[in-house]
Amino acid sequence: MPSTINCVLHSQFPMPQNQNAWLWRISQTLALSALLTFGAPATLAQHTVVENNGVSGRIEMDYNAAEKVTQMRTLGPDGKLQQKADYEYLPGYYVPQQTDTTYWPNGRIRKVAHTTYDESANFTSDFIQVFDESGKQIAGNKLTHDPWTGVYRCWEWRAATQDYQAVECPAGEEESGGAAEVKTFTYDEVIQHIKTAWKRAQRERKIGHIQPATPVQPPITTVVKEVGVVLPAQLRPGERVSGTVVEDPVQYEGLPEVTVTRVAVPFESEGEASRLWGWFFESPGESPQRADGPITFVVPRSSSGLNITFRQAGNPAHSVSQSLNFFPGSTRNQPPKSFHAAALCLKDSLCMVSGPFSGDSSKTLVAFGDRPAMIVAETSEAAYILIPELIEPGARPLFISEGSKVVALPVVVGEFVIRNNHRELQAGQTLIMFPALEGPGDIPDSEWQPGNFPASNLAQARQLIPDFQLPKGKHEDREKHEVEENKEGGEILLVIKNATPEQISLRSSKNEMLVFHLSDEAFRRGEFKYDLVVEAKQAGKVDVKGYVIPFLAPIAGQEFDVKAADAQPSQVHQHSP
Repeated sequence: MPSTINCVLHSQFPMPQNQNAWLWRISQTLALSALLTFGAPATLAQHTVVENNGVSGRIEMDYNAAEKVTQMRTLGPDGKLQQKADYEYLPGYYVPQQTDTTYWPNGRIRKVAHTTYDESANFTSDFIQVFDESGKQIAGNKLTHDPWTGVYRCWEWRAATQDYQAVECPAGEEESGGAAEVKTFTYDEVIQHIKTAWKRAQRERKIGHIQPATPVQPPITTVVKEVGVVLPAQLRPGERVSGTVVEDPVQYEGLPEVTVTRVAVPFESEGEASRLWGWFFESPGESPQRADGPITFVVPRSSSGLNITFRQAGNPAHSVSQSLNFFPGSTRNQPPKSFHAAALCLKDSLCMVSGPFSGDSSKTLVAFGDRPAMIVAETSEAAYILIPELIEPGARPLFISEGSKVVALPVVVGEFVIRNNHRELQAGQTLIMFPALEGPGDIPDSEWQPGNFPASNLAQARQLIPDFQLPKGKHEDREKHEVEENKEGGEILLVIKNATPEQISLRSSKNEMLVFHLSDEAFRRGEFKYDLVVEAKQAGKVDVKGYVIPFLAPIAGQEFDVKAADAQPSQVHQHSP
């Protein structure tokens, strides 16, 4: 049973007495927490089971009325107690608190390790004491973990002073902790990345236009599908803007930077009309534009709408029209003169770059490293970029070619996932889910400055938390020994929300939401993780949403004037996979 596994692991693999002791302890306790399924309150032993321990000695296990192990003892062939594991079951907790004790042959305590978890099975602390045969403490460690902030604190026993002193926690296997300095690029490096990405964009675009090898057999059928016209959320009369036509409008609905208008288009089962690139997008005053590329037009000055048409290539009579409604944008203050980007760009969201753009995204090339990326929308002062699916979390510089400039922006890509989401549960069942945010650990320390970029971040946060306030430069309530760390003050807001409160409940939540304010310290060991217990009220699929909103100052780009020899003959916008 699970408790036996836990005790045996601790007895077979005693904690090493070196700097890696705490790391071993962390990995063992976190790994075991997912295996344990305790939950009943502790009571006096109802019965004891005795088993042989190999060729000598025995193991005794005390069980409570709920058939959970409360204590497990290992005795030697002489009947003396060698080690003991006690399990304390707190009401409503998913796993027990555990105390492991080992003994010297003379019966004195050799080592005591007390491990605790919160109600959702997140590891919270480890307190270790080591004694010599006379009973004097000679070593020990204290380790605490705040599951809500991801912060670890460590203390080590000092024999000279006979007390615990704060020390830096040992490195973890996934430790990141940010780079010491922001990476800089040379002109030649930027140009090389731009050229490689441009060639790849051309190649991928050609591959995307290859007709299927096996044609559809007659009769030709027509299926009406809703496509989405994605445009910048802020549109100013008389300004040139660009957008995108997408076949998966749901992906972009709800993103604060853009608006999505659905249009029903009659796709045919074969030929060009079976795919988006077999259609033209038409708007007043503009030449027909391929629907699978960027679409661009000038926002009307005297109207709050625009009539658009999707027309089949090679069959002008086959078309569908609709009106796009606009909402006036805010008054422009001062157009940006330089390029800035969000310090953290998240997959499945849009990465915003502000700067002096043309508004025509067909003339802009963007790439993460050498991989071209799609510009979903563009105005004369901002571009909204979709991170390619194959880009891994971490430091992923963004390169831009715009007019006579090339720009390097040292952004970091983040990814948030909820493992075990959308699982089927029956009423009364519980499930541990594993939300994890990866990537922010690669943000350089100097970039953890408080800010609100893009400006829509604050509005999005207040939709979830109406009284949310922007983070300040310092956390004044920290203890003195913590003040020297996290000087920068920027934070990442992580909100986990129950999308089906009538069906499930989230343990430890308030109003069916869990809210995390994560500083740079949350990512010192790599990704931020949290064990989340879901309890089913009725049968159905689990549906939990996650929102990651960085409140960090924007990062400045390195800008270079393009030399005549390096100028590209044309720019090709690429819809990256």
